[in-house]
Amino acid sequence: MNSRIDAETDFEELTARIRTQSQQAPGSDTERVTIRSLERVSSDALATLLEAAESEHLEPGELVFILSRANAERLVEREFDIDDVDDLEEVLGRRVRVENEMPDDTVLLLHPDAVEGEELVEPEAIACGIVGTDD
Repeated sequence: MNSRIDAETDFEELTARIRTQSQQAPGSDTERVTIRSLERVSSDALATLLEAAESEHLEPGELVFILSRANAERLVEREFDIDDVDDLEEVLGRRVRVENEMPDDTVLLLHPDAVEGEELVEPEAIACGIVGTDD
């Protein structure tokens, strides 16, 4: 199956839907997105998000991080062993997509088939990191 995230995907709308999906009533039978708060963007924070996603029932090798350009640049600036997105992918062991339209307060980790455009096809295959004020 081809990735359902493409140039037409509105990442602001997608992240808004993902964040709303996770806030549904506790105890409901609805499959929900995994949400974690991240103090700041770092490889450790992304590894924590990855652990949260893997502890569910996802195929870890298929998951892709989606970062805003600003967050990707913060990682490259902060991490001494990361010089570019290729290094970040190596450190995380996952593909990383940098999207200009992605909000800076959110990091996504998802299976490429979990969304179709802005629609959540498989919410349980999505993990979302909410980034605190990151200076």
